[in-house]
Amino acid sequence: MIVGLAVIMAMLAIAVGAFTYQQRGIEAVRHALAVDGVLGDVLSAVQDAETGQRGYLLTGDDAFLQPFRNGKVMVNREIVKLHELLREEDGQRLELDKLIRVIRSKLDELGSTVEMHRAGEIDASRNRVREGVGRQLMDEIRAIVGSMKEHEGELMERRQEAVSRVALLIWGVLAALAVAVVLFGMSAAREAMRRRRLSRFLPYELVSRLADDDDSLRNGRRQQAVISFVDMRGSTAIAERLDPHQLSLFLSAYRRRVMRLARAHGGVVDKFIGDGALIVFGLPEPGPDDAARAVAFACDLVEVIARWNAKGEHGVPVRIGVGLHCGEVFSGIIGEDARYEFTVLGDTVNVAARLEQATKTFGVPILASEAVRAAAGSSEAIWREVSRQPLRGREVAMAYYAVENPARSGPNEADTTSAGATAHLSPA
Repeated sequence: MIVGLAVIMAMLAIAVGAFTYQQRGIEAVRHALAVDGVLGDVLSAVQDAETGQRGYLLTGDDAFLQPFRNGKVMVNREIVKLHELLREEDGQRLELDKLIRVIRSKLDELGSTVEMHRAGEIDASRNRVREGVGRQLMDEIRAIVGSMKEHEGELMERRQEAVSRVALLIWGVLAALAVAVVLFGMSAAREAMRRRRLSRFLPYELVSRLADDDDSLRNGRRQQAVISFVDMRGSTAIAERLDPHQLSLFLSAYRRRVMRLARAHGGVVDKFIGDGALIVFGLPEPGPDDAARAVAFACDLVEVIARWNAKGEHGVPVRIGVGLHCGEVFSGIIGEDARYEFTVLGDTVNVAARLEQATKTFGVPILASEAVRAAAGSSEAIWREVSRQPLRGREVAMAYYAVENPARSGPNEADTTSAGATAHLSPA
């Protein structure tokens, strides 16, 4: 996601750069056209002034002096525009200074002949024109204007070529980044699909590890873990009261509560077996508080089921038993891409299952081994030893304890629970 976001940001930056360079190319064209237009207006204004002067000298009609005067005013105005347009172009500014000097000489020549004619020196004014000084100045003005136009055109072409090269490079990089985004998106989509496929068969806490080719999960490993077996009592009676659809909704609600609490306490639901569940604490890596979190999970689950019963949604009270034991297990993922399965094996798992079964015998909702009590450390739960006899099917004796949540423990609640007299937690 970070790489994809970085690529997208880079694409946006390059797109902005490409747009900026294209705008520079457009501005170069506009600038060249503006300079060309103003130069044309300057030349036209000088020619208008000259035309007015010639008409006045030939006819003596003052009406021809108006184009002469207008031409002089227009020349000054257009020169100001050229100064603004060429303020950053040193070469063109030198040519402009030269043009201004020649235009001044031309306007002085025009003005002097007009003044001579108005003073009655008609022949002298006409002889001044015949000398050809004005024509030479006009030819020089045309040459300078033509040179400046040509130079501006060359500048425009060079700017456009530079902009085109940079823009082509930018758009090439942008295209490459677009291809990279497409490839990245396809790769991300494949990876997401792979992870979704894995999540259908594996606990979500392990999906990322397997997707990242964690060989320790694929090959299996020995590790310390806390095993919690959860089983529902009286599920047969509940099934008899509910039609198949209602039973499906009921079991889904039950499993949802187990999964939510397991995740809240950092446990991994290995599997559901009918109305039972196997939860592992210590995955993907074991931690020092695994036992404490497993005990807290068991106590909270009892509380949640009690509150669920209080709602009376299913008619028959739900009773559960939880067995807790910790020790070494063998954990790993078996199967192929089409069907993975996570499994936890070892005597620790068997002992947790036996403790869950023993909750029926002793009429308590939770039984935990001495190993769990020792590993839980300063857990706030209330521990009450119930037996040191071997569990059913086992020969080795061990101590195991009923575990209660201190928040629900009243003066005589422990005795009441052990006697199997509670409405929701008595043995089946």
